[in-house]
Amino acid sequence: MQEVVLLVDDDRYILHGLARALRHQPYQLYTATSGTEAQWILKSRNVDVIVADQQMPGMSGTDLLTWIAANYPEVTRIMLTGCPDLRTAMRAINQGAVFHFLTKPCNPALLAVTIRKALERKALLLENRRLLDVNGRQMQRLESYRRDLDALTTLVVRDIQTPLQTMLGSCRLLEERYHDVFDPKTRTLIDSALDSIGLIRSLLDSLLEHCQAQGPADGTAQSKPGGDTTAPVTKASSPSLPIAPDASGSGDGRDWQASLA
Repeated sequence: MQEVVLLVDDDRYILHGLARALRHQPYQLYTATSGTEAQWILKSRNVDVIVADQQMPGMSGTDLLTWIAANYPEVTRIMLTGCPDLRTAMRAINQGAVFHFLTKPCNPALLAVTIRKALERKALLLENRRLLDVNGRQMQRLESYRRDLDALTTLVVRDIQTPLQTMLGSCRLLEERYHDVFDPKTRTLIDSALDSIGLIRSLLDSLLEHCQAQGPADGTAQSKPGGDTTAPVTKASSPSLPIAPDASGSGDGRDWQASLA
């Protein structure tokens, strides 16, 4: 989209002279002879840079730029005046937030360079704003992915812990009830299974602790006294083997032995 520059001056001769000097510049020029006309153009056009004379009947250049700063802050503002004074300059800077302050008579080349710098500044600000918006959206997506991953990890850990507990109880019960009839190879297999289950449980605990340290997304983690944070384990039965008694061997285990037979 072509950039737009608005020139505002109540002196038509000066206004036409500035427009003629800038006619070869790569942007579209609009002109206005009063602050009211400039306001109308700003309401109906997307203006990038405005160059306004200070001494105008009705609305002064400072008043116009102050109004623009409040209503169209994205428009870069340049003050042009034939009677510079400290008070005017301070008001233009403090209230109108002008980008540059030029005095009449203004060298057309200097005006062209100032407008080009103003356009480059606005393009840089817009690009920075775009990158900040993109970065903000990416951070939101990353945060959403992290929460989803934490929730998924917590659910997976809990789903795996239940069958692991069943396997652990079953292996321990086999070892306690039938260790006298086990041959060395069978005993080695059971010991290996117990070691593997312990390793898996340790890995799951570490994974769950890591997710909880990052801030669990689903809020279902529970903290035990002393800072030990674990996920609740729900009771579930194994599809292939009944749940065995715990490692202490409590219970007579006859139902479990009958199922093996």
